[in-house]
Amino acid sequence: MTYAYSCRFEQTPVFTQLPDHIASRAEPQAVYGFENISLLSTRKYTAGTTVTTRCAFEGDAAPLIVLAKDLQPDARGVQRYGEYLEIVLYKNGVNVWHMRMVDGAVTWKKQLGVEFPVSEGEPHTLSVRVQGEQLLIAADEHKMSVLVEDMYPAFYAGIDACEGICRFYSLEIGEAE
Repeated sequence: MTYAYSCRFEQTPVFTQLPDHIASRAEPQAVYGFENISLLSTRKYTAGTTVTTRCAFEGDAAPLIVLAKDLQPDARGVQRYGEYLEIVLYKNGVNVWHMRMVDGAVTWKKQLGVEFPVSEGEPHTLSVRVQGEQLLIAADEHKMSVLVEDMYPAFYAGIDACEGICRFYSLEIGEAE
């Protein structure tokens, strides 16, 4: 795993290591008032891969799984990704966003939104299995799927802390069998 950052944010914070998890911090000096931190695989995966994390959040925070098309260093040597999918857990359910670079800026399109209450402060399991162009998603007992017609044939996989304090207790990436 390596630290990597969306082209959307200039800052490059790192997670705080705690006894049983890693966590992001609220950061009033950051552009949006929070840290945005990603840990991504250093190699690409393909269809049939399952990514699972055990995570928790506070308030409006949003722990998420990232599937990034490419990963490359910027001028400072910081690993960046520009086109990616976010599978987001938050207090009102799950969203899937498709982020793209257009004219040097990150734009986004919502691919899926499923609403159900998600309790803050408690660990939850979020999982996505890539089945060709379909993402099979589970958030605790809730299951859903979404078609991504231009799904990447290979992708980097990992986690991201967004919009507040996120805690990650585990991350597993299971390859196609």
